[in-house]
Amino acid sequence: MHAKLSTDLLAADLKRVAPFVVGYTAAVLFGVGVLSPNATPAVWAANAILISGLLLLEGPARIYCVLLCVAGDLFAGLLLGNPPLRAITYASLNLAECCAVALLTRRVCGRNLNFSDGRRLFAFLAGAVLPGSAIVTVMLACMNVLMRLPLASVGGWFISHSLGAAMVVPAVTIIANRRRFTALARAPRELVLSMTVLTALAAALFWGQGQVSMLFLIFPAMMLTAFRYGPVGAAAGSLLVTALAGGFVNSGLEHMALGGVDQNLRAKVTWLQFFIASVFLTTLPASGAVASYARMRMLLAQRTLAARAARHRADCAAAAKGEFLANMSHEIRTPLNGVIGLADALSRTELAPDQHEMLKMILGSGKALTGLLGDALDLARADSGALQLTSEPFDVREAIGSAAYLFETLAVEKGLAFRVEFDIDAPGAAVGDALRIKQIVSNLMSNAVKFTAEGAVTLHVSLKPAPDGAVRLQAVVRDTGPGFDDTVKARLFNRFEQGDSSVTRRFGGSGLGLSIVQRLSQIMRGTVDCEAVPGMGAAFSFGVDLQPAAAIAVAHPEPSAPPTGRPSVLLAEDHPVNRKVIQAMLGDSVDLTIAVDGLAAVEAFGTQPFDVILMDTHMPLMDGLTAIRTIRAIERETGLARTPIVSLTADAMPQQVQAALAAGADLHLAKPITGDGLFGALNTCVRLRSEAGPLEAAG
Repeated sequence: MHAKLSTDLLAADLKRVAPFVVGYTAAVLFGVGVLSPNATPAVWAANAILISGLLLLEGPARIYCVLLCVAGDLFAGLLLGNPPLRAITYASLNLAECCAVALLTRRVCGRNLNFSDGRRLFAFLAGAVLPGSAIVTVMLACMNVLMRLPLASVGGWFISHSLGAAMVVPAVTIIANRRRFTALARAPRELVLSMTVLTALAAALFWGQGQVSMLFLIFPAMMLTAFRYGPVGAAAGSLLVTALAGGFVNSGLEHMALGGVDQNLRAKVTWLQFFIASVFLTTLPASGAVASYARMRMLLAQRTLAARAARHRADCAAAAKGEFLANMSHEIRTPLNGVIGLADALSRTELAPDQHEMLKMILGSGKALTGLLGDALDLARADSGALQLTSEPFDVREAIGSAAYLFETLAVEKGLAFRVEFDIDAPGAAVGDALRIKQIVSNLMSNAVKFTAEGAVTLHVSLKPAPDGAVRLQAVVRDTGPGFDDTVKARLFNRFEQGDSSVTRRFGGSGLGLSIVQRLSQIMRGTVDCEAVPGMGAAFSFGVDLQPAAAIAVAHPEPSAPPTGRPSVLLAEDHPVNRKVIQAMLGDSVDLTIAVDGLAAVEAFGTQPFDVILMDTHMPLMDGLTAIRTIRAIERETGLARTPIVSLTADAMPQQVQAALAAGADLHLAKPITGDGLFGALNTCVRLRSEAGPLEAAG
């Protein structure tokens, strides 16, 4: 088995080596003048082929390449009639030059052999080709003197060998690594056809009836090839032109005139060498620039497609997230409506003091769950960009005061001093989203009261002029709680983080409050910060620049009372608990008709007029939105007056509210509901119904 494996490895190495050995031997035979006994080599390509093999091959294949190429060199020298000593000398010098250039190339270029890069090509020429060829040229000169052998001229050797290495090594390595330039890849048939046309054009120009000056037409042809096929096309074209130039030197250059001027053969060879080098050193870097541009365009296109795919996935994920949040909001609010609604209805009855206390706990727990649900939905909407701010004038003292004083009772029950201080310049009004500002202050006050066991909680609010005609609203909440250190501060605004996250923590909470404060502040382009000392309390500050507004008259609405006159109300609700909640809240204050689905509600609407319709959204047989649209269509067809419809549903997302209003609902009341909210909606509907005017949509 081991013998077979070794044989297979040897065969694989020889297969990789074969092109270099054949090319090297053929180049030796061609370069020394097989076509003409008096040939002068313009470009010595043989050594360049061996150098390419040393750079591209690895392991034993490199050794096999060297041995076989040296053997081919000796064979070619003896075949051409050279004495054995001269053949051995040439083979030794060629091998020395190949090794020197290959070693220097590795030193200056490393393993990156992308010679289409102009800077790397220059480093290869200046740091490897010229020094390596110069070293061997010096050795040749010494042998000419010491051994008195009729060897090649020193100048001709250096020029032809360095030119061959400079042109052929980059071309061979580029073709070997052609997969690097896939951005300009063309069909193989097209590339072969183009190379055939280029070969025919170059041959016609080289051997064309003495018009040698027309050789300059090769340059635009090579440039077109470089722009079309990139470095691979430029490399293949350079190899073809080099081979044709060598044949031209051997077969006809001595009979031709360059530009109509007779010159000696050496001058003609030098001119041709200069021409070939100019074409190559111009087209290869140009092709590299074209390839780099094409690669950048390809990468940009790929990244654009990837970005579009990622955006599509993100949109799908956002849509799925929104749908999930909407469904979860509905499913949580439905049973929560039963808890809060029935507790609110029960609180309006005669109860013993201990029963009132237990009922108060039930209502507090239900409201806490409602607040937690609202916080989670607000964060989700903020992350998805769906949270929209309103911009309306509001009274700063009234808005922030109403939010802050909600916590006064809880603070007093804990024995805390509770103070709210205002430093507000007249008129004390600004333009902004009062609801979100109140939400920020509420979260900060809730944290302060919750985490303070003794001492005081103070809110200081200021409204002062700011640059550019704005006003600066600043709210600072101070407490005498446990405080925290810098480590806790660094993570305090993260979601689900608390100052004390141990299993022995004394304070509950979800850890969403401060995260919501920070997110809302960012959306409003405001600032939020905190300072604390362990054991000495903390101070949380929120600031935002708003536009000033004129003074606003503040109304203080009274608690909603049951509607007068016993209006007729149609309730469409499929959930038995929710039906029980509404019945318990309304009691005998209305004449209530109940429908258990949307279809039953439409049928009931056709039998008698109602003052108000309370419509749930998710119901069997016919959903609430369809029922609303059907009722509005009946009103238009029969000329009936518009009946106020309240969308009484657990769908509380903004898009769901808009869908209900667009279907024809006049008001939207989200579950869980309270008696004040329900009676307020009924009183509004009854009042506007009695005025016989169209009810404007409200959210």
